[in-house]
Amino acid sequence: MENLCYYLVTISLCSLPLLLISKNLLFNHVKNKKLPPSPLALPIIGHLYLIKNSLYEDLTSLSSRYGPIFFLQFGCRSFVVVSSPSAIEECFTRNDIILANRPRSMGGDRLSYNYRAVGVVPYGHMWRDLRRLLVVESFSFNSLQRTSVIREEEIKLILRSIYRVSKHGSLIRVDLNRWISVFTLNVIMRMLVGRRCIREEDAGEELGMQIIKEFRENFASGGGIALNLCDFVPILRWIGYKGLEKEMISLHKKRDKFLQGFIDEFQCSDTLLDKGEKAVIANLLSRKEKESDFLSDDIIKSIALIIFTAGRETSTLTTEWAMLLLLNHPKALQKLRTGG
Repeated sequence: MENLCYYLVTISLCSLPLLLISKNLLFNHVKNKKLPPSPLALPIIGHLYLIKNSLYEDLTSLSSRYGPIFFLQFGCRSFVVVSSPSAIEECFTRNDIILANRPRSMGGDRLSYNYRAVGVVPYGHMWRDLRRLLVVESFSFNSLQRTSVIREEEIKLILRSIYRVSKHGSLIRVDLNRWISVFTLNVIMRMLVGRRCIREEDAGEELGMQIIKEFRENFASGGGIALNLCDFVPILRWIGYKGLEKEMISLHKKRDKFLQGFIDEFQCSDTLLDKGEKAVIANLLSRKEKESDFLSDDIIKSIALIIFTAGRETSTLTTEWAMLLLLNHPKALQKLRTGG
């Protein structure tokens, strides 16, 4: 990305006189519009040249110079960066509807079932219906109580596996990320389709690691829907920059085939469990007869996609950080052990 930015900066500087003449045509800035403080922007790329390290480090540095609220222009897209807790609270309370939508992107076009995934769907009736389904099927009190058995069983599986590994010696190194990944993936799979993805006997073997690796590649956090350079500089998309769009199309086909397999399996089965014991996909298919105008196969797959992409890696990392903090604070760990 850094080399590309230098290349774009060179083009921008060389064409500066012409661009200054046609400034109003090239930018979407509204005249006399009150904007927060902002660094110097270059033609075409705006402030992209300022992003040289990781995004959060560069934004932190800019925040120390321009304050907790500042304006950035990344190519053709405008951003207001907010790092003040009080301002953030206002954004997500008073102005939450205004901020409910996410911008359209190449990833959204190619990976979200035509913006039917809950993370990118525009605010409106579908947005509310998708949230309702997710709450009822996954996040309501009754759903969490129903699936608590799954979590308890998978925790016991992991503890048994770690015990078997560690009993061979007191100095055996245990890769917690591996075991937490197995736990998270199995919980999600059992919630969605009613069966484990990784068997207990395979959890500590190479086969288990291979399955985890495949899921990380195909269902990375964010799902590939996050903005990339082609969304900031549209000409890059037109010229097929680095084959990113082709990769997204290929990835979507692979994901869709995988998720459609679950739907086909349930639709071909004559032994679906009772409503109270069904997995999420089975429940959604049961609803489909009554809500056929809304609840299509693509909607069901988009819900499963979000659970895989947004639930797997984030849950793994959160659990891993919790364990790290407990190990670094022995008193808190002991208090947790004793239930105090």
